[in-house]
Amino acid sequence: MQYRHGGDIYSVTSAALLGRGTVDADNPIDRESNYVLPGVQADGSPNDVAISSTEFGFNTYFGGDINELSVFDGTTIRLQEASLGYSIPKKLLEKTLFGNLSFTLSGTNLWFKAVNFESTLNYDTNASSTGVGNGQGIDFITGPSTRRYGFTVRASF
Repeated sequence: MQYRHGGDIYSVTSAALLGRGTVDADNPIDRESNYVLPGVQADGSPNDVAISSTEFGFNTYFGGDINELSVFDGTTIRLQEASLGYSIPKKLLEKTLFGNLSFTLSGTNLWFKAVNFESTLNYDTNASSTGVGNGQGIDFITGPSTRRYGFTVRASF
């Protein structure tokens, strides 16, 4: 098990999915509504200009000037690796060709929970689209992470 506490993650992937309304979120964007954002006009009067859901989604979450909506807390709980092995007792191998025989079932990146991301995003905070080790925390539309399983048989004669 691993636990990472904090750290900021700039995730364009998450912002794009939220901004397009393609994931069930706590505060979903209603694609059929218009929005009046809080703020003021140039003359100081309250903003009363409605924008479409597309403008709201793309200009606030994805590609707009408000980058705070793309920054998330990186706290993550993770089951990074697990394995289960069994060795056949030597007593059972006495009348066989084998000196030792064992089996191992293993897996990596088995489960993770990014506790401060929308739960329906299933976002892996280890994602990095920069291609370098010092790019941690920066995500520009990254594909999903992989989960790997393995089965090993070891035998000696």
